Amino acid sequence: MEFKHLKQDFPKMPEEIKTMIENEVKKQLKTEPQTHRSKRTVRKTLALSLAAVMLCGLTVFAGAGLYRMQRQQTGEHGVSVRIESSEGTGEASFTIPDVKLEVGYLPDGMVRTEHGKYSFEDSLALGGISMVFYRMDTGNDQFELRHEDVVLSEEFSAGGYQGIYLEYPHLSEEEVSFNQRIYVAYTDVHYVMEMYAASDVSREEALKIAEHVKLIPTEDKTDQELVTAQNWSDYQNIPEQSDTQTGEEYQTITSVASEKMQNTHVTGDRFQTSTPGLSVKVSDVQIADDLSLLDASLIDEDLKKEVDENGKLRPATIQYIKKGDSDSLSQETASRKAPQKLVYTTVEYANTGTETLTDVLFFGSLMCITEVGGQMQIVQDEHPADGDAWDMAVNHGLSCFHDMLYYDVRGGERNNNYIARMQPGEIVTVHMAWVVMEEELDTLYLNLDPSGGSYEFTDSSLQMGYVDIRR
Repeated sequence: MEFKHLKQDFPKMPEEIKTMIENEVKKQLKTEPQTHRSKRTVRKTLALSLAAVMLCGLTVFAGAGLYRMQRQQTGEHGVSVRIESSEGTGEASFTIPDVKLEVGYLPDGMVRTEHGKYSFEDSLALGGISMVFYRMDTGNDQFELRHEDVVLSEEFSAGGYQGIYLEYPHLSEEEVSFNQRIYVAYTDVHYVMEMYAASDVSREEALKIAEHVKLIPTEDKTDQELVTAQNWSDYQNIPEQSDTQTGEEYQTITSVASEKMQNTHVTGDRFQTSTPGLSVKVSDVQIADDLSLLDASLIDEDLKKEVDENGKLRPATIQYIKKGDSDSLSQETASRKAPQKLVYTTVEYANTGTETLTDVLFFGSLMCITEVGGQMQIVQDEHPADGDAWDMAVNHGLSCFHDMLYYDVRGGERNNNYIARMQPGEIVTVHMAWVVMEEELDTLYLNLDPSGGSYEFTDSSLQMGYVDIRR
């Protein structure tokens, strides 16, 4: 998995849909286990009666007449996308079938990368299109999403179905972003498609792809093209579930008392990991302004693009953006260049037990931590001060990711960040690397807890202890 591929600027969306997309990204990251966790959302369990209906094939009730997907302007740049039924329709039951996906058209050079995901061969997984589907278990006419910051919106016909096309600002011409959204209502089978189209796909081609998408009812649950859809009811007025023990909603912890970090280690310390019988030591940390410390055969394309013609790391471009709304469009208000450095560590894992260990997961993430008034605080993304004309800072360099971009030991089923086998007493050395902004070097701590991350304190990571690698 190339990390820069995750750095797509999705336009503003409703929180419930944003949660679904975040979950999809986490699922993709499992191809190379990552631990960056955004604020977690636990959804309320549906009523037992609804769950029973779902298990029995989803029979729901809605008007039996005609349905049309329509758009309604809300302000100069706001659009409501919804399905409306014709007047005077009665109530009738219908069963939502399983369907398989058939994509009848792809532009030249575009290939399938996953189910419902397509990219161009020369930039696999970088842009292209990605489709998600909703099963309208609450009735076709329940669908409605509101969008802001819309440059262009239009209705179109897709093989007899109604569709809506939306386009959002694309503020960085040098990078690919998912700045187009397409909805199609398949009301005969009671599904809605939401297609994300990137800036490397023209509007005309994106519409042509959507126009040739078919959902075909099937009873074959083993069909590789079977659509996995989200139930629309899952995103309708379902509040976050409170923690069962505290009664409080889960909150990401970004600040702890300094004594909570009493298990902090330094380079050369060996300490126990969360895996029984496995200890770890960071034996060396090096800082460089190029990629010469890395094994050239293991450098991915994103890292290669991060250096100039002299092999030096390019500075990151930090873009300051004023976000749009229903009455205005997002726009850049300022930008700056931030020098980047390579952080390269030598990490030694040791089997201190008496049993052979297999498929040992390893992972390293960097945390920017500073002490303020006896509190250890994770340094978050830049935030505007009073009077600033921007409200979002976007880092376009690889330094926007604090999960490891490079490692030189591979194993496991997917041949990624696993140590395949460790005999008792054996030591395996792993080299890991990250790209960071030079201005972050004096705040860096290394988190080697595979279940931890870069943007929050967790009990398991605090117990295991971070490694102080500040410069």
